[in-house]
Amino acid sequence: MISAIPNWLVRKVAGYPAGMKMPHRGKFWEQGGYKPAPFIGSLFHSGTDKTGDPLNGGDYRYWCGIEATSMCTNKGFATCRACGEVIITRKERKEHLKIGCGQLLEKAFKLLKRSQECIVCKKETHRKVYGVPMCNKDCEFEWEFTTATPSGLRYILDDVSEGN
Repeated sequence: MISAIPNWLVRKVAGYPAGMKMPHRGKFWEQGGYKPAPFIGSLFHSGTDKTGDPLNGGDYRYWCGIEATSMCTNKGFATCRACGEVIITRKERKEHLKIGCGQLLEKAFKLLKRSQECIVCKKETHRKVYGVPMCNKDCEFEWEFTTATPSGLRYILDDVSEGN
């Protein structure tokens, strides 16, 4: 005789898969077949394992940083928003801005000052962060750590550099 009890009820009432208790199996790594390996972190290593000076608040206007996580060993690395060059120390960042990237970015930010459109997501906003329109904290985080040169800034930098 076949039971008319639905399978979902049997599993729910019994608390076991298929309504029956399965035999105990030891964990694979307890049997010597698996040893958890530590995180290698090869994605975050540049091959040199240098640590630089971390970015402070005003630096994010000109530089896109690497998010400070425990896995990231290259803290302090920053990408120039104008040319894309990666710089490590604060002294090198100051010298780099003097070669022309700082003036180019200042001219672009001057044009963006009147804009009411978020530089990252193109939404309308009245909020300004680092002198650039940004609508919320998510766009601010993307500006600081993810996108070095958003498309809107890239178009303005192209216009400003052609004007010179």
